Formats: sequence, structure tokens, C-alpha cells
Amino acid sequence: MKEKALLLYSGGLDTSVMIKWLQEERGYDVVTLTLDVGQEKNDLSAISEKATLLGAVKSITHDSTGRFADTFISMGIMSNGLYSDKYPLSTSLARPLMAELAVKYAHENACGVIVHGSTGKGNDQVRFEVSIKALDDSIKVVAPVREMNMNREEEIEYANKKGIDIPYGGKYSVDENLWGRSVEGSSIEDISKPVPADAYRWVKPLDEAADSPKEVAISYENGIPSTLNGKKMTLKSLIIKLNELAGIQGIGAIDMIEDRVVGIKSHEFYECPAALTIIDGHKYLESAVLSRRELKVKKFIDEQFSEMVYGGLWHDPLMANICEFEQSMNEHVSGTVHLKLYKGNIIHSGLESSNSLYDPATSTYGKGQTFDQKMSPGFIYVYGASTVASRKARIKHFHEIRLEE
Repeated sequence: MKEKALLLYSGGLDTSVMIKWLQEERGYDVVTLTLDVGQEKNDLSAISEKATLLGAVKSITHDSTGRFADTFISMGIMSNGLYSDKYPLSTSLARPLMAELAVKYAHENACGVIVHGSTGKGNDQVRFEVSIKALDDSIKVVAPVREMNMNREEEIEYANKKGIDIPYGGKYSVDENLWGRSVEGSSIEDISKPVPADAYRWVKPLDEAADSPKEVAISYENGIPSTLNGKKMTLKSLIIKLNELAGIQGIGAIDMIEDRVVGIKSHEFYECPAALTIIDGHKYLESAVLSRRELKVKKFIDEQFSEMVYGGLWHDPLMANICEFEQSMNEHVSGTVHLKLYKGNIIHSGLESSNSLYDPATSTYGKGQTFDQKMSPGFIYVYGASTVASRKARIKHFHEIRLEE
């Protein structure tokens, strides 16, 4: 009886070639798993049929968009997840979920091998393999693109030889899910030039963005968006709608030089309209409801969260502690944020929260102020005592040295 391998199958060139390669070069019976995480044009039934035609002994499809939003994206929001303060971790957050489901279905179908389509130069190989091994170290992981060491042209030639029908048009390597769209390769690799117009899909370039601003109101409950413009929505539905609204306004385009886990710098282009808008609103609300010390510590933990997610360490034990901290901090992050979206800008237009620490009577410079200004000199004396004393000592020491010279 042949050994079975579970292949994370997208229906594209790389993974279609892999079905034949796994059968002919490794002698595996191939079980395919296609996961819907919110990518566009994702006809699961057509992809399943294609896998069967290519020789898969079983084809599995799974809609994981709800869990992706409610578990992984929600934690990204609570943690203000931005790698290098720019990238909302869209692809990064999807990979540990995909790894979990791959292990689940591998167990259910007696597959001792899990196969992914990542290259040996990118981050996804790390994210998949660390997660899979953390969940079940006995499973063998195979990455045919690394082992075949084929470039795209060689893959196309292999596909033609094997009679694999691949609709492989398009210049770029693209990954999509609910939280964002990543684009790389081709002319994007030339960093001396701007991102080409044909790389845009979700975001309108600024010269094509709407000429009038769009007002949006996002209500958060314990850090998670629950209402958009007064309408109660699931997080998944709210993200889909906000991707549309913000993208039309030219919001969400991210052009960055990125440091990959493997040590390579790469030029990446992301489109994340809803993600950037939601995180911006979340941070604005946090600034009103969390204290200065809470914000300072949370910023540090947010950075650790982003680094670990980007680096494929979702299943590291420390992540559970980080998530517990973030959930605790977000217990107070409830309220409504008003934003104006216009020509790529997210403009704060006010917020309301019953948890706000802002007190107009204390901060006002006008009549009715409750802050006793007469107390300030004593505060300044105590606050600055160490600075004043150390400065005096340094000046004295400096002059003594100069005199000896």
C-alpha cells in the first residue's frame, strides 16, 4: 500500500505540478487540501475537480474564513499587528491556521507526509514547517519547489510535458486572503522604479481614488470591530465591506523593503485597505482608554506579537502568554471611532467611549478647569531633582578635569 501525502493545494501552477511530481518521483498517493481564507475567485469545487483529474486519490475543501477572522485576524487587531510598523501580517496570520488544518486532515486521512508549495527563499516555508512540527513532530514535511529547484519557466515546461492544463497568465506572484493581498516578483523587483499600476487591484492609485472623502464609523467591543456605520456585522463581513470602502479612497497600498526571516531583503507590495483602517482606528481608541504606562508596555508586546507572527512562531508557547496579555488589555477598548477616508489618508474625526480617560474639565485651558495649577511647582521640583543634581555633578567634574589639564 502506497504512503499517502497531504498536499496544500491552491489549484495554481506550483501545486498542480506537485501532484504529478509526488506521484511519479516519490510514489505517494496524493490527498489535496484546499483552504478558503478569503482569496478572490476561489471556486473550491472547480479546484477540487482539477485535483481529481490530475490524479489525487482524494480532494478536500474547507471554508476557514470565519475562524480566520474570529481567531487569527481578531488577535492581529487587538495586538495592532504591523510588521516593521507597516505590514498588517495578512499572509503571516493565515499560515498557522493552514498548518493546523493540514495536520488535522493529515491525521484523519492517515497521511504521514504534508506537502507545501513554498520556495526555499521565502518566509512561508518557515511558517508552515515550524507550525506543523510544533503540532506533530512525527509528520514529515516535503517542499517540492525547494527540492526540484525549478524556476517558473521550467515548471511550465514540466506541466506541458505532463499534460497539466494551467491557466498561468499574470506577471506577479500573488497571495490573497480576507486581511490583505501580497504581490511580488516581476517588475516589482526593480526598486529604482515605483510599483507598476497593474499590480494594484484592491486599492485605487491616488490619481484614480475618489474625489470626495468617505466618512466611516467603526465601533469596537473589547478591541474587536463589531459595527460599521451603525450596522452590526460579523468581523468577516465588516472586513469585506471596509476593503471595498477604503480601497476606493486609495487607502491600503504598502510599498516596503522587507527583511525576510531567511535574511534576504525583498521588495514587497501589499494591499490591505480594511486592515490599515481598522488598526488605525483601534490605536486611536486605545490612546483614549489606556493609561500612559499601559500604552508603553502594550506597544512593546505588540511588537513582539508582530515579530513572532511574521517569523512563523504562532505555536510557540510564549504566544499564548502574549495573546492572554493582549486580550486582557483589550477589555477596556470599547467605543466608536469616526474616520474620514480620503486620497490615501485616514483622518481622525472624533471618538466616543464610556471607558475614555480623557477629562475635558481637567485638560481645558478655559473656564471650569479642575486642575490645580498651583500644585505644579512642587511636582516639577520632585520630578526634575535627579536630573538637576546629576547635571550639576557632571559640570563640576568636567571643570575639575579641565583645570588639571
